[in-house]
Amino acid sequence: MEIIWKHTENKTSLNHESRINLEYAVRLQVVKILIKEAEHLMNYLSLVGIQIDASNGKVSVHPETPEPLYSKISDKLVQPNATNVQEPVSSLLATAHF
Repeated sequence: MEIIWKHTENKTSLNHESRINLEYAVRLQVVKILIKEAEHLMNYLSLVGIQIDASNGKVSVHPETPEPLYSKISDKLVQPNATNVQEPVSSLLATAHF
């Protein structure tokens, strides 16, 4: 899975800890969606692109994500609240790349 951080010219953006927590929450959510909705597509997780706006934390599936991955994930993806994302279980998990 690739996380694409969209940076705007707006000087206000999420702090480093919020970005890590947000990325962790989004990765976890995408994996859970695929396991529940289409476990047979887990082998194609590397084809998934997630775009996160660094200024407000808005999350979307990148348009280059192929079908049916795009539809399965975008239909179930819930916008995490960037300021209220729960702390990851461990800092090691937050920095792990899937």
